[in-house]
Amino acid sequence: RHLLGLINDVLDLSKIEAGRMTVEAVPFAVAAMIDEVVAAATPLVAKKNNRLVLALPPELGSMHTDEVKVRQCLLNLIGNAAKFTENGTVTLRAARVRDGDEDWLSFSIEDTGIGMTPEQLSKLFGRFVQADESTTRQFGGSGLGLSITRAFCRKLGGDVTVDSVHGRGSTFTISLPARLGDGIADDGDDAPAAAAARGDLVLVVDDDSAARDLLTRFLEREGFAVKTARDGREGLALARQYRPKVVLLDVEMPGIDGWGMLQALRSDPTLHETPVIMISVLHERSVGFAMGANEYLTKPIDWAQLKRVMERFEDGSTGRRVLVVDDEPDARGWVGAMLSRDGWSTDIAVNGQDALDKVDRAMPDLIILDLMMPVMDGFAFLRALRARRDADAVHVVVLTAKEVTRAERADLERSVDRVLQKGSLKLDELREELSRLVPETR
Repeated sequence: RHLLGLINDVLDLSKIEAGRMTVEAVPFAVAAMIDEVVAAATPLVAKKNNRLVLALPPELGSMHTDEVKVRQCLLNLIGNAAKFTENGTVTLRAARVRDGDEDWLSFSIEDTGIGMTPEQLSKLFGRFVQADESTTRQFGGSGLGLSITRAFCRKLGGDVTVDSVHGRGSTFTISLPARLGDGIADDGDDAPAAAAARGDLVLVVDDDSAARDLLTRFLEREGFAVKTARDGREGLALARQYRPKVVLLDVEMPGIDGWGMLQALRSDPTLHETPVIMISVLHERSVGFAMGANEYLTKPIDWAQLKRVMERFEDGSTGRRVLVVDDEPDARGWVGAMLSRDGWSTDIAVNGQDALDKVDRAMPDLIILDLMMPVMDGFAFLRALRARRDADAVHVVVLTAKEVTRAERADLERSVDRVLQKGSLKLDELREELSRLVPETR
């Protein structure tokens, strides 16, 4: 964990020094952000038998700035205070003040720890610097947190200052404008070159601030621009505003949960084709695919697996495309889960008419088709599909529980590649059959 933290700090520092630090201004409630900070910091403060004390006014209003960076600054300072304090208190204060035409937020982190001498204060914000060598030996740390905190604060139009008395404790104060000024922009390119070239972004929706931060860091290092939301309601608003290339979606969230947001996305005419990757502690892959998810990953996140999944969407290509047409959620779920593991980009339809609508929007490489469905059955769908000139190259595999008559089979075999009976073949056999029809290209 220490090594991962050090790597994250070094990568943040490299962005700052290369002039590639991005700033993403979003509106957020200050009190809610502090609640998330407190939840994350309380166990850390308690490690040395310290208490985290809050001194907050009843109303702090909202900010429009980079929430991720503000939160990281506060966590850096609280973590620093907890490290150098034992059997004492760490106090977080906040205030909203008016300065001319602008509102500012002030956050102070006061500790009753070891404090610092004037000489130590003079070199405090240097990179890879701590108070002295004995501090590093006794308390550990990389000496990067305060340097990064100051860089973040200045990038957001504010600063961080410190007062300290040796042997009595220290107080770090962050001052930030409530609204990021129009003249304060990202250094040079707003996002890494790959994301800027694509002109798109990834939307991360998760109520866990730590998960959002980790995903944001990972995706930005992979070259994606990122927007974040705390719940399904906020996520839907951002999705409609920005039309993201991919949505990474948690399941268990307050208000509109992941299933609710997924259903809303699939029902929205402008967003129904948006790839959605579910990321959850729940092992409900079949449910996810049945409801229309393109991929389902479980926490803790396998970063190598997420990287492979994101690469399928990075250049706008989704690889082999399959449309699963079945009115039974369980069937859609297990077929979708199997195909997704094999690298297919999976879409679903619940009947023949729904499938025709999906085909109108994007022609798949393969269709897996049930026969007995409401609204429009598989036979009617096939007649409509084969009447289209642009569907000649589409492979169709019928996968049905219906007892197909000899006449029906003869009719089907003139317009589909295979007729398979549900329950009559193993998953591996189905996988091999589909791969023969549509080989994977590299």
